[in-house]
Amino acid sequence: MEFLYVIALLIGMTIIPVMVGARVVGAQNTGFGSALFAVILLAALSIGIDMFVGNQIVAFLASAAGGGFLLAGILGTSFLRGIAVSLIAVAVQVLVIVAFAGAMIGGAFVSG
Repeated sequence: MEFLYVIALLIGMTIIPVMVGARVVGAQNTGFGSALFAVILLAALSIGIDMFVGNQIVAFLASAAGGGFLLAGILGTSFLRGIAVSLIAVAVQVLVIVAFAGAMIGGAFVSG
């Protein structure tokens, strides 16, 4: 059962924010499959860049540019909208983490 919770958490924290971002910018491909494919390729891109680029600033710029192009190609939108999808996805992820942390802290005060 814990495995299913982990899978649900991964989907909720990685794929759904990309789907939301794609819909916000009006991308052509906003479904689960496209978002899943994009997340897998973004992870592979990140791993590859981390392996071959030593400078963190260069690695960040390469990841941002490569991610924008990947998202644009997979989701059927422009490069700038691909970057926007990435920013929206990160914002959604941060909001979910903050809400979850707030619920955990609030629950600790109530039960403790």
